[in-house]
Amino acid sequence: MEVLDWFLIVVTCDSLFPNCRTDSALKFSWFFLFYLIHIGFCIFAAIAPPIVFHGKSLTGILAAIEVFSDHMLVGIFYLVGFALFCLESLLSLWVLQKVYMYFRGNK
Repeated sequence: MEVLDWFLIVVTCDSLFPNCRTDSALKFSWFFLFYLIHIGFCIFAAIAPPIVFHGKSLTGILAAIEVFSDHMLVGIFYLVGFALFCLESLLSLWVLQKVYMYFRGNK
């Protein structure tokens, strides 16, 4: 499992954010800021409240409940999208934890 953790940290930090190689706290903070925005959007998309998008453009749980009454197959697709957004949120939180541990020196 350590090889997979190291691979995700290297791909996330070194490839996508080359400034993280300098181990500067300010440069790591940019990564954390944008990654937290990403996680926030994934959680928002998993819930899909009709606040910003008044249609059914995000496949969240609230949109899935609303669509289920009209079209069963489309509701199943929305539930699959909800599950994938939940999986993405959990995986992103795990990667954020690993990068934070790397930043703190627990390599």
